[in-house]
Amino acid sequence: MQTVSREAIVRFNEMEMINFKRKLAVMTVIVCSSMNSFSQQQDQTRGLKVKKIEESRPASTAPTDPKQPRTYRSTTSTASSSEIRRSASASEAVIGVTLWRLRSAQSADTRGARILEHQGAKSAEWTAERIEADTRIGEGERVRVSIESPSTGYLYVIDREQYADGSAGDAYLIFPTARTRGGHNAVVAGRVLEFPAQEDNPPYFTLTRSRPGHIGEALILIVSPQPLADLPISSEPIKVASDKLAQWEKEWGGRAEQFELEGGAGLPYTRAEKSAGGDGSRMLTQGDPLPQTILRMNAKPGVPVLAKVLLQIAR
Repeated sequence: MQTVSREAIVRFNEMEMINFKRKLAVMTVIVCSSMNSFSQQQDQTRGLKVKKIEESRPASTAPTDPKQPRTYRSTTSTASSSEIRRSASASEAVIGVTLWRLRSAQSADTRGARILEHQGAKSAEWTAERIEADTRIGEGERVRVSIESPSTGYLYVIDREQYADGSAGDAYLIFPTARTRGGHNAVVAGRVLEFPAQEDNPPYFTLTRSRPGHIGEALILIVSPQPLADLPISSEPIKVASDKLAQWEKEWGGRAEQFELEGGAGLPYTRAEKSAGGDGSRMLTQGDPLPQTILRMNAKPGVPVLAKVLLQIAR
């Protein structure tokens, strides 16, 4: 039997230790690189989308509440950090949307502002809470919508029923109308447009199935640098021709990335948001709450942008 000297064993162990350290160093570099890449991707995904809205608002005179959520998560994008950086350009457009679900106000609701509904000689008070855009809404639940654009222009909202077989109903312009804020639909950074308006009666809308297979309502949001002559303002919602809408979707639409405010769902409607969504005399500042949902699209300078939000009816 061949014997192995102690010196040979020691040399063998030393070589094995050196090889192990080399492998460990390589693995450490790979892991750290992967973690940094993931961290950068998360930072790009979270930070990039908020700045377009937040930094365009008027500066705040009060410090930002550290308890307010300020970061977003993507619900549609799996792009790498380099792809996200490339797509972040001056030609991008974003629209902030907040959906509010209303419930009867309770005496314990002291954190936010209440919404008042006049019911003849009586009145009802409602507490509004944020929901994410993909939340399924029960039939008969009360809902409100707030919209914010960092770009100066004019906002139009078209509603269209969506059906399970992929078809859609007639399209109607539901905002602006002459009965909501006098038909004023101009948007600037920090200004919030709500519908129904706070003075509307009722100041909310409900989702109700019009027929079997009715799965939701598509809200088509258009922000145009100039008023659209094809969408005149009337006292009632007006029907939009399907071919005209299809043309706009082709020319102004496209794939939109959607981001949700982390920890925002369930937060109450604040006094600042109520004031900014009222007569327009107050603007949201950089320190005020951010929109719950942000939609990001590619945009051409001087051309309207179009995005969709689907309000889904719960089964």
